[in-house]
Amino acid sequence: MSADVAEALLSLRGVDVEADGLAILDDVQLSIMPGETLAIFGESGSGKSTLINVITDCVAFSGSVSRRDDVDSQSVGISYDAFATFPELRTCDIVEMYSQLRSVPPNPAMAQLLRLDDIEKRRFRALSAGEKKRLALYAALFFDPLLAVLDEPTDGLDPMQRRAFWRIVEKRQGSTVLVTHLWEEALRSHDRICLLAAGRMLGEPRSLDDWKSMVPHRGRFVWAQSAAVDDMEGIERFVSVEAHGHMHLYYDDEREREAALAAAKRNAVAYSESLISLEDVYLLLKAGLGSKS
Repeated sequence: MSADVAEALLSLRGVDVEADGLAILDDVQLSIMPGETLAIFGESGSGKSTLINVITDCVAFSGSVSRRDDVDSQSVGISYDAFATFPELRTCDIVEMYSQLRSVPPNPAMAQLLRLDDIEKRRFRALSAGEKKRLALYAALFFDPLLAVLDEPTDGLDPMQRRAFWRIVEKRQGSTVLVTHLWEEALRSHDRICLLAAGRMLGEPRSLDDWKSMVPHRGRFVWAQSAAVDDMEGIERFVSVEAHGHMHLYYDDEREREAALAAAKRNAVAYSESLISLEDVYLLLKAGLGSKS
């Protein structure tokens, strides 16, 4: 057993999940380290929800999942994308119910930060989606869990509420796993990022800079997909990727940039340019156009 696995809160090794003969997760190798914030990014259908269910022991799988001795149901906080409870309970009743379930006093400072005091007398059935999300985050985090697993945690929150959420995460001592399809969320307040596509990890979890080193490109031009890229003379590392209705054309050095710019002008009426981002790394690795080592 490696040192990393030995000290990890939780480790997945060779985890596979199948449903109706289809692979939902394929050979997932993942460790969650003490005190870290790990972002797991994936598009819809990438296997994120199934991975959460493996971590929380809610789905059958093959392979192995090992947990440190102190990682149990009382030390793990979970916030699913959809939160449901008894519809007639008031917010204050739900806060008290979770306090009794965890045998931990309520956390009024966190409740105030998430503005639960504004809705404390309202019944759950009358709460908006954003209000339910704030309540779900409180229930997952109020007792300062050793491990928190949060599914799409900022979905439905306004900018001020998102800032409040990140303040809570940044002050945590325990480990936090953020599962998301939002690029900005994957980039915010993390130690490592895990990229998941079609049930497979695109490489070992690592920092943003380390992910960028996986591809040999410096920048890109993007335009609405209308025609194939033609005449790429002068771009030695020419790579184009079609994604989400757009063409992405990647280049390396300044000389290649000039050739790529000329190609963009020939192929599109309007285009934009940017440096390589995590999204580009994801698209390139997903298309098999980078190193997965």
